[in-house]
Amino acid sequence: MKRTFGAISIAALSGAIAGPPAFPQDAFSDPYADFDTETVTLDLRAGSVVRAGEGASDILFDVDGDLTFERFTEAGRQQGLVLGGRLQSENGHRGFGGLTGACPPGTGDCASVQGPVSGLRTLGAPDGETVRARLDTLYGFHETGWGEVRIGRTSGAARQDAVGGPQAFRLSRADGGRVNTGGLWGARTTNFSSGEDAKILFRSIALGQEISVGTLRASVSWTPSVRDCGLDQCAREYGPAGLISPVFDDVVEVAVHYAVRRGEHEFELSGGYSRGDDATGRAGFTGLRTHDLGISWKNGAWSAGARTLVSDNGLAGEAGYQAWSASAGYEAGPWLWTLEYAGFSDNSVHVDGESWQAGGSRLIGERWVAGFGVIAQSRDAPEVTPTGRRQNAQNGVTGFLELGWQF
Repeated sequence: MKRTFGAISIAALSGAIAGPPAFPQDAFSDPYADFDTETVTLDLRAGSVVRAGEGASDILFDVDGDLTFERFTEAGRQQGLVLGGRLQSENGHRGFGGLTGACPPGTGDCASVQGPVSGLRTLGAPDGETVRARLDTLYGFHETGWGEVRIGRTSGAARQDAVGGPQAFRLSRADGGRVNTGGLWGARTTNFSSGEDAKILFRSIALGQEISVGTLRASVSWTPSVRDCGLDQCAREYGPAGLISPVFDDVVEVAVHYAVRRGEHEFELSGGYSRGDDATGRAGFTGLRTHDLGISWKNGAWSAGARTLVSDNGLAGEAGYQAWSASAGYEAGPWLWTLEYAGFSDNSVHVDGESWQAGGSRLIGERWVAGFGVIAQSRDAPEVTPTGRRQNAQNGVTGFLELGWQF
């Protein structure tokens, strides 16, 4: 089944599209005259999830789109501007993570922090159910011939070419879904160190040949300040109920992607690293260090992959965050069936958990995807007792239907 993560294009063309004309014969003509082509493209993607389970009878949705103004020059260079936004219905959290357990500071070894990488916290009330809209993309780009340069609000280098296992759904995932389908999430192996804050990024072309030595692509980005509280990541020093969290300046990310084909087998590897300086000056807050690795394999209808992320959470001591995931998939005609697993541990707030998800989605026509699945989750979160802190087990099983347009 062919998966197209594309969209409808609405193009307004000017200039010559079929290529530059022959060398002018008029002696007074300029052979380097500008034969630019300009396009305006609108990309839209949408999905909704209907859930059934304990405390999960509501409907979630996520819609995002990008408007791209692009200019193609006679020399083949591309440059332009991308403007994008997102609309989402969610509950219980801002960004990723949210409230889990009940462990106020001063009880045992409970801390007054919110894990900045996981977004998990053990104090305060959950964020209310709401529809949120966000302008999260605004950058200019220029193709240099060796790669693309971006300046503005966009994802960091570590997220450009990250690979992992197959996923049947766009919104519902065991590992870092766009919406919290099962209600007990906490595992995310994608590196969001710089969020969607303004940055400078360079993403190289893929060098090499996939069927021989393989291809190698590299990306690097610099983000002066990470303060945006968006839909996937919320960077804030002061959180609910007086909680505090590290925020970072001068976040640098580097990433590589390698792809090779051996017969019918296709392999991809990716790795990312990010570092940032603490901007608060608080005792116990250190600079951020995060690593992520991913691998994927495909052979005909079969596919599999895995990812891991390790971060120090920007906190001193043993307060790091780790997440890992693996999945396998099989394509049968228009259907894609997957089995996914993800786990995590956030030492800063003493929370651990795992998720299992199984399901299948079907491509309908060229633009629609519909499917069904079930996700089983467990989470150990701290809870206050008269004798101090203890770990309280939370479990849940949720069935869902997901409908998507323009995957």
